[in-house]
Amino acid sequence: MDDLLTEFVAETREMLEASEGEIIAWETDPSDRARLDAIFRFVHTVKGNCGFFDFPHLEKLSHAAEDVLAEVRAGRRKPDAALVTAVLAVIDRISEMVDAIEKGEEIAEESRDVSLIAALEADAGSDDGFEEVAASHSEEAGPARKTENGSSTPRTIRLPVDLLDRVMSGVSDMVLARNDLGHRLREAGNQPTIDGPFERLNAILNDVRDAVTRMRMQRIEHLFGAFPRLVRDLSNELGKQVMIDLEGGDVELDREMIEMIRDPLTHIIRNAIDHGIEPPSERLKAGKREIGILGISARQAGNKISIFVTDDGGGLNVQKIGDKAVANGLITASQRDKMSREEIVQFVFEPGLSTADKVSAVSGRGVGLDVVRDNLEKIGGSIKVASTEGEGTRFFLQIPLTLSIISGLTVEVEGQRFAIPQSYVEEIVHLGTDGIEFANVGGTKLVDFRNQRTPCLSLADAIGLEHALAPNQRTCVMLKLASGDLFALEVDRILAITDLVVKPLPPAIMASELYAGSTLLDDGKPILLLDVPQIALNSGLVGETRSSFSRVIEDVVEVHAENGVRAMLFTDLEGRRRAVRLELVQRIETVTQDAVTTEKGTARVVVDDEILPLAGLEGEPETGSKLRMLRLSDGSSDVLLAVTKVEDAITLDQELVEVDDDETLEAMTLVNGQSIGLIDGHRLFARYGKVPRRVAALTCRLPQDEWAQRILAPLLDSAGYKVADAQDTTVDIAIVLDDEGNASNEDDTASPVIRLRSQPDDEVAEQEREASIYRYDRAGLLAALRQIKKGVAA
Repeated sequence: MDDLLTEFVAETREMLEASEGEIIAWETDPSDRARLDAIFRFVHTVKGNCGFFDFPHLEKLSHAAEDVLAEVRAGRRKPDAALVTAVLAVIDRISEMVDAIEKGEEIAEESRDVSLIAALEADAGSDDGFEEVAASHSEEAGPARKTENGSSTPRTIRLPVDLLDRVMSGVSDMVLARNDLGHRLREAGNQPTIDGPFERLNAILNDVRDAVTRMRMQRIEHLFGAFPRLVRDLSNELGKQVMIDLEGGDVELDREMIEMIRDPLTHIIRNAIDHGIEPPSERLKAGKREIGILGISARQAGNKISIFVTDDGGGLNVQKIGDKAVANGLITASQRDKMSREEIVQFVFEPGLSTADKVSAVSGRGVGLDVVRDNLEKIGGSIKVASTEGEGTRFFLQIPLTLSIISGLTVEVEGQRFAIPQSYVEEIVHLGTDGIEFANVGGTKLVDFRNQRTPCLSLADAIGLEHALAPNQRTCVMLKLASGDLFALEVDRILAITDLVVKPLPPAIMASELYAGSTLLDDGKPILLLDVPQIALNSGLVGETRSSFSRVIEDVVEVHAENGVRAMLFTDLEGRRRAVRLELVQRIETVTQDAVTTEKGTARVVVDDEILPLAGLEGEPETGSKLRMLRLSDGSSDVLLAVTKVEDAITLDQELVEVDDDETLEAMTLVNGQSIGLIDGHRLFARYGKVPRRVAALTCRLPQDEWAQRILAPLLDSAGYKVADAQDTTVDIAIVLDDEGNASNEDDTASPVIRLRSQPDDEVAEQEREASIYRYDRAGLLAALRQIKKGVAA
């Protein structure tokens, strides 16, 4: 096949994939002239190319479709359901002919081609004889459609898969080496002669990684693209109304894996439409909308792809499933009575178990799901089902990846580090923050955040560890699953966000249902990647049929119509409402004002033993008050941005108007009718951005009395100092009480010493005031500590 013909086949196939979705969308909105024009251009292009290559039968078929669409464009014909079905049938036949051209076979005119043209030319509203034509064509075209969808586009070069795997593995090792080098450079501080070349190397490596990944990876939207047509044809055939909602089409996985899961997903969808979603009349009687919703969502989690297939139909009949399992000898009646609902519904994956009163030619709910499970297990995947009778059914599939590179959040519990896929992370909040409240309902811990009560799970409890920090010192990571379920995961600390090269785990570790893979951190230490959906399922935090797809149609449309800049909305210290791009925000920090130091006009704060620059401190908070800050990062340097209130993560969907009179702002926009300033991240990091510098917190030894432990220890802790334990043999500062004979508490091995007394300044002599500090003189004590810290640092 010469180059021109190869280009014709490739171009026609590309247009074929896009045209089916356009036709189905056009059917729902016949007034959409843009889609009609797109479909018309497709058949017109095919007709023109056929004349050039001398394919008379293909030209005749596409010419007939072009004439009919021209009539619709001119307003002389109405685009009813029969016409749309006829156009779809013609496109299927064109696909068959293109396959034959690629194989070098001769295209012969068939009798059904004449019938298809006749169906196109039939008067509007006349379906005489058309159902038989469409049915016979559907049976003959089905395999061809599958062949066309499954075929690969022509390639200019062919490479062995194992060679691509070797290249991918090499790039993954380069990413790990890059992370290690970046970690060492951050520890060494600013290195102008090295930082520039490293940034160029970083950019080049990112480009190479993306290119190599795309060699083997394909967006799952190529698989999703065939489902609207499948749903449309089946629902019309069965007299039902079904709307499909697809989410996560940008998720990528191996091209071969896409083909492996095509049939399992198709089987589940056919089951859902045939025996899951009820006819419109039954749905109305049950108080539902007459249009059923079938939802499919995908999300990457480490070396797995999580796919949810959800319908809001009648659900699985647990009683019938249990009775059938007993009749098939799978369990006894007494065993069934002791089993939970979740355990019983899993029997639908057993061979030959069907609860349908009448098995359909399209599908039988429960028949064939054993094959689906077997096919998924062959590639290392899994499938689970949950259902509520009368409300719907949800299938949860997990598909493995042999190797992947993802963005991950590293967390710490009891000194051990773990990774969480960033795709699940919605927000990070500190539990000591005002407005965070906890409650226990039925043995489940709930966190009340942003007026929403969300289940809260302790990561330490889930994996069998103990928290190293008190409850009010921990951090919550708000996680959102592909199903739409939201829950909070309680950890000790948040460490960093970085690229992670995820590799498979041994089967024995995977069987724990806690981890999705392993990876290496910047310092080369191995850590485990948490299996977020499975941990939620194990802890009972995911409802059986709770799903983002059970919303009414208007809500679905509203969510998917959302466009704009994602930003964090907050109020600054001067009371102005501002926003900063969400991709810059790492987390929210809270310290006391006493922890802020200002040198040469620049404010700095020590957070988790790191010195960070602080911006936005134009106003002066009260001494001792809490200061909230957004921690921002551009990937290499960090900045703390002082705020008084963090409001919400929002989408800026209104026009962004450039600002000339305020260099701190990128633009102004409207949010709910109010003017909001968008922070200029580029200028902010240009002025304040610094690579975090680690410092050791100074250790203070306190008197061993009740006052020191209740009053003094919390003050020092909030100001960034460490209180010595009894086991500490050396300390940086000793604080002693000079009254009531407590001078003996002074530790001669520690230098320097801060003396506290019980009498106020106006009750002691000047010499005593200079030698000691009143125990309730907060500002004086912190000033003395800062002075000592400067001396230690020097």
